[in-house]
Amino acid sequence: MTQKRAANLLVECLINQGVDKIYGVPGESYLSVLDALYDFNDKINFISTRHESAASFMAEAYGKLTGEVGICFVTRGPGATNASIGVHTAMQNSSPMILFIGQIGRDMTEREAFQEIDYKAYFGSISKWVVQVNNADRLPEIIGRAFSMALSGRPGPVVVSLPEDMLRDLTSAVAINKIQKTCAEISVTQVNLIKDELENSKKPLIICGGGGWSDIGRDYLKRFAESVNIPVICGFRNQDLMDTNSFAYVGDASFGKPQYIKDLIKNSDLILAINIRFGEVITDAWSLFEFPHPKQKIIHTHVSEAEINKVYHCEFGVVANPDSVMQGLHEASVSKKPSDALRRNKEDFVKSRKMVDAHGTLNVAKICNYLNIHSDKDAIFTNGAGNFAIWSGKYLNYSKEHRLLAPQAGAMGAGVPAALAAKSIFPNRQVICFAGDGDFQMSSSELGTAMQEGLNPIILIHNNGSYGTIRMHQEMRYPKRVSGTNLKNPNFKCIAEAYNFGYSKITNLSEFRVAFEKAKTFDVCFIIEMLADIKDISPGKIIDL
Repeated sequence: MTQKRAANLLVECLINQGVDKIYGVPGESYLSVLDALYDFNDKINFISTRHESAASFMAEAYGKLTGEVGICFVTRGPGATNASIGVHTAMQNSSPMILFIGQIGRDMTEREAFQEIDYKAYFGSISKWVVQVNNADRLPEIIGRAFSMALSGRPGPVVVSLPEDMLRDLTSAVAINKIQKTCAEISVTQVNLIKDELENSKKPLIICGGGGWSDIGRDYLKRFAESVNIPVICGFRNQDLMDTNSFAYVGDASFGKPQYIKDLIKNSDLILAINIRFGEVITDAWSLFEFPHPKQKIIHTHVSEAEINKVYHCEFGVVANPDSVMQGLHEASVSKKPSDALRRNKEDFVKSRKMVDAHGTLNVAKICNYLNIHSDKDAIFTNGAGNFAIWSGKYLNYSKEHRLLAPQAGAMGAGVPAALAAKSIFPNRQVICFAGDGDFQMSSSELGTAMQEGLNPIILIHNNGSYGTIRMHQEMRYPKRVSGTNLKNPNFKCIAEAYNFGYSKITNLSEFRVAFEKAKTFDVCFIIEMLADIKDISPGKIIDL
């Protein structure tokens, strides 16, 4: 039988899985893979980033945006540890992703060789599976399992270690065929049980979130909620699961929940929890439900059985993907509820978006409203972590067209790489990144990637000269004792010009209008620096991490 190098077999396996993009930083530990990719550059685009953290953020964003597996390649040791932030983000975002690590030679293990790390120990708690391929003949088997693990059940990251000597081995193994995603579907019996509970409830509520949704599920969620007049709350940074403009959408369960959201959750007699994890953010540090049996009746559906009864004991649980759940409920013809309560919920939501405490000249809420009207209908929004992201999370309109790429893990620096990933996937769609000044500088080197790859997002830098979130907590806990949270920032205009990008500086909505309309005409990346006072970045005392 014809033999080939394991690295070439690996690339064939990736092509068979439909991989068209790889994000990574080249390393000598997987030079044979880079060599194999040379013959397939018409099928796979290797996007070489400036830092491994950005490469992993991009792979995570690819997985979240497309529902397919995002691929990241890094070298051993420092390369792998740098990439761990994207793996953690993919785990908490439930995004399908595979991190391939070029590993030391098999004959060097257990000696603390140069850049040696025990990857199972290092990544075990933040990924679905960690494996090392020691036998080239088993490569197709393990690659197939890695894709299946990343996609199936609760989507998430898988880490595959590739010893550099194994990649050079010859093998006669055949590339794995396309792996099909497998997810449990809801049964008719389970649909009818939920239907009965909904029809007997007086104050039902839907809270939705998690990964594994498609546009089909989003459509059925909206249609079902509107058809039965049930309010919908989206989980933290899952706002694009539901159309913000729908009369059934009443807000999101994020940090700093308004009181009406807390009351809605506490006073509901039936919560239909669709694909959410009952984590710290949704539950307000587990304060909105009683342990172990909440007074609210909870029906919990999730793609992973591990999430059912994980924290709270529900009335009953259903292991099923969210698309099938929403389709089944929509087709079950659940009786319609009176709409008076829902109307009040929607009014509370609209009112909450108008109550803006703008301390300075820069009212970001009004800028978000301008973007709601003047951004493209299929614009993709991204953000990193910080109080600046409260504005885009709270005041932008989302839907299956207006997508959101944001780190539930609270990872600073995620917004710019996510924007570049979105542009690499959909070069003709408008991509707008919200970044803080500290947040932006954690990934600002990726402007080089944008320049090299011809990627042109619009980046909004909220410049308040501070690590704003930490400063806010500092001011609350240790008033007038500022320590370590001030930032002396570079000249962002010079940075933009160094890459031949567009740039504008604004201090108010009028100037933003001019800058944004100018940015839309550029075929290169455009940076809008938004000068703000420290108080401008946090609406009220809302806390975001």
